[in-house]
Amino acid sequence: MLVDDIALTLYPGVGSRTAIHLIACFGSAERLFAATADEIVERAELRPDLAQRISRREYHERAAKEVDSIRRNGIRAIDSLSPDYPQRLRECSDYPHVLYVSGDIDLNRGRWLTVVGTRDCTAYGAGVCERIIREVAGLCPDIVVVSGLAFGIDIAAHRAAMQAGLATVGVVAHPLDRIYPREHTRDARRMVHEGGAVVTEFCSGYKTERSSFICRNRIIAGLSDGTLVVESHRRGGSLVTAGMADGYHRIVMAVPGRVSDSSSDGTNGLIKSLKAQMVCCGQDVVEALNWQPADPVEPVRKPARQSPIDILAGSPEEAVLQLIGTDVPVSSEELSLRSGIAPQELSPLLLELEFSGLIRSLRGSFYVRC
Repeated sequence: MLVDDIALTLYPGVGSRTAIHLIACFGSAERLFAATADEIVERAELRPDLAQRISRREYHERAAKEVDSIRRNGIRAIDSLSPDYPQRLRECSDYPHVLYVSGDIDLNRGRWLTVVGTRDCTAYGAGVCERIIREVAGLCPDIVVVSGLAFGIDIAAHRAAMQAGLATVGVVAHPLDRIYPREHTRDARRMVHEGGAVVTEFCSGYKTERSSFICRNRIIAGLSDGTLVVESHRRGGSLVTAGMADGYHRIVMAVPGRVSDSSSDGTNGLIKSLKAQMVCCGQDVVEALNWQPADPVEPVRKPARQSPIDILAGSPEEAVLQLIGTDVPVSSEELSLRSGIAPQELSPLLLELEFSGLIRSLRGSFYVRC
């Protein structure tokens, strides 16, 4: 039962590997909780005190509330014995026993690519990220792009995937009752709406710690066939993810950068140490992963369409767009003052412009024109 599976993950002292071990010993969480403390100690060689707590089913009440909560909020909880559990992740030695998923995506569909990088990416890094994803989408339009919904390369990857018509999955280090950073809440909703998902192993009420991001990184690495590091300093979470991907025997790729740019020290180091294959374009990624490109489709001639700017002519969106430049970011507060549009009315206009590919949002509610 789902309550048993969730309850198992709530016990202090029961991490991913211990949960995997207990499930292997008893066949399911339901059978585990039906056992006595002595049986648990004997079969699983667990500490007697922890076995006693499990046999007393101490976290079942909280788990039952969690089941009610996720059902009310349209969230799926998938245990590792379910056929819906991602097989790629299950091949990893430390896979989480339960995944919480917002979105209807099939976690075992097609081909998956993880794209990660520094939070403080340069214009070069963001541009290369967008171009490579666009090129990969042209060759393999069925792929799913995975990242961590963080600032920098992560959000650039998610947005580039959606712009290219790909499904994209964000793996987060917190429960699904919120999105961190808050600035990416709209992106997360759009990802789910457009066939992707937001995924976590943490249930509601969990307080995010530094170690939570390491746990998150292993899922980011484990969900995909390969991991691409676009831009990274000498140290950073994206290098941790790359190391995990390598440990899972997945393909690791990196984009080279200028030797004078510290933001490329990590990727250049991966390439120099032969820990990653160097890639410079979408074709390189497809070849590194040994993916077969989709058969070219004969283009269908369509009637000429108006550009997004033409469609917006004379609208409030156009008035806002005229206030946003390509070089200097402008804040939503300044846009509200200069346009005379109230903040609550401005937000949906900015969202529409962003969805149309005319602007992109930056950290701190700033915007620039695409």
